Amino acid sequence: MKKSLRFICLVIALILITTVLASCGNSDDTTVAKDTNIQNETGRDAVKDTVPADLQFKGEIITFFVRDDQELWKNEIDVEKTTNDTLYDAIYYRNAAVEDRLGITIKQIGQAGTYAVSDSWNSTLRNAVLTKSGDYDTAAIYASTGSALAVEGLYYNILDLPYINLEQPWWNDSIVKEVTLFDTLYYLAGDICVTQIANGICIFYNKDLFTELYQTQNINLFDVVEKGEWTIDYMSELVSNAWIDENSDGVISDGDTVGFAASVNTGGDGGMDAWIPAMGISLTKMVDGYPELTFYDEHTVEAFEKLQGLYSTNPGTLRATLNSTSFLIGNQLFIKENLNSGSKFRGMQDAYGVLPLPKFDTNQSDYQTTFANTASLIVVLSSCNKTDLVGATLELMGAESYKQVTPAYFEICLKGKYSDAPEDAQIYDRIVNSFVYNFGFCYSSKSLEGIGALFRNLDTDIAQKYEANKIKYETALNDLIDKLDEISFLTK
Repeated sequence: MKKSLRFICLVIALILITTVLASCGNSDDTTVAKDTNIQNETGRDAVKDTVPADLQFKGEIITFFVRDDQELWKNEIDVEKTTNDTLYDAIYYRNAAVEDRLGITIKQIGQAGTYAVSDSWNSTLRNAVLTKSGDYDTAAIYASTGSALAVEGLYYNILDLPYINLEQPWWNDSIVKEVTLFDTLYYLAGDICVTQIANGICIFYNKDLFTELYQTQNINLFDVVEKGEWTIDYMSELVSNAWIDENSDGVISDGDTVGFAASVNTGGDGGMDAWIPAMGISLTKMVDGYPELTFYDEHTVEAFEKLQGLYSTNPGTLRATLNSTSFLIGNQLFIKENLNSGSKFRGMQDAYGVLPLPKFDTNQSDYQTTFANTASLIVVLSSCNKTDLVGATLELMGAESYKQVTPAYFEICLKGKYSDAPEDAQIYDRIVNSFVYNFGFCYSSKSLEGIGALFRNLDTDIAQKYEANKIKYETALNDLIDKLDEISFLTK
């Protein structure tokens, strides 16, 4: 994409903002006008970056390697032109602002990168680094597969990257605290990757059905969440009282009104991983600077059993092939989905809202969740010879994402279009702010024997399964630590 075109569009957009504000906004809202109003409301635009204002790179190009076989993957880094799409136009203007400020061009090269072909995508990245081709400077990797390449020395230490300020609100601080090892961090997470927000796991609920079922109890689920009382037991109780036997056959089945619909095969649902942090469990924790396995204890067993109760034995839960049809037609009270699924529900006749995944109990400090691991993490290639350019660009892309893209996706798409009340918007805020990362989560799929998937199959005995694989998990973690230690030593 050419910078001059983006700059012209940016100037036109600013003129439109002035015009809209001067006319009191009586016409249909434009993308940019909405975005500006949201920034003023949230104060995001008041947060200043620390990149020198006069920094310039005189026409240099920064190239990203991306996955391009899904629309959101393809467009989260770069968009070629405006299309009157709220989200993608915001990404376009984000890049225009960064390009104009630094005097650069942002470019991307894509390749199919689903899980099925992730080895091929990783191989392309690997070859670019080993041959020092210069094809790519940075990449938006598949979170669950791309992390394995760190032990090959393919990634640059983010902590050594100029202009990156990890204390800024557009970077997730849990990944810094829990994934940094040997003074080395290979991943950036936060507002720069809209796939992380889109894949955040949550609970949607049918407001009209909830009112019908519980109006006499005067329950406001927003208040329940805000008071910290939204727990797995609280949700299970609501589910258990939601079944209406529509055909009077005495058996919960399709066509009945149900509290929750659970897949007969949770083992294939990557979103089940989010129940682990939601229940106050961490795969690993940093202890004296090293990651230790902290997944398994009595609390984990009890949390797993509570989920088994919700999914398998709760009288209001329908075990069936999981789809959103029953929710869409108003026959289901709760459904576990990702935030992006709100787009599927906009045509519902009933009003709906969103909730975080419930906590284990009221003693748990706060709600926690994560995203399905198909989301992106940003890495810088170790062969990159433009570290000043890359650091400044990523920092400003993070800042402008915080100010433009997150409001566009989160506050316009999700709040303005996907939800129907300010309370829902506040819950979305709470969910996105609750994303947590740890060492085990980042490396689980390829380097730690899939430990992060242990909640995917609720038909197993969690104690028996963990104990049977305990030595394997411990050995994998020790081997990973040793490899990362060696790589960090060789690259210093």
